[in-house]
Amino acid sequence: MRGINVGGHKKILMADLRDFLENLNLKNVQTYIQSGNIVFQSSELNSTSLETLIENQILKQYGFDVPVLVKIQQELKSLRNEKPDIV
Repeated sequence: MRGINVGGHKKILMADLRDFLENLNLKNVQTYIQSGNIVFQSSELNSTSLETLIENQILKQYGFDVPVLVKIQQELKSLRNEKPDIV
């Protein structure tokens, strides 16, 4: 998620975010500090559908737009292999 918890704007506590995402039927939700980086499992295989679902539900629940970028496990592994210094 881009732009949450930056300078006190678009604030979402990570514990609340974990609960929120679990209520969207995402599994094994793990957050990384207050960064907006999240790892989870889903039966939905379409990244774009997940992005849209999460963005729409955050807008509905919290009242602000948050750009969401979902990468599947294989994409992260590939990025880690290509750019180990940034992942």
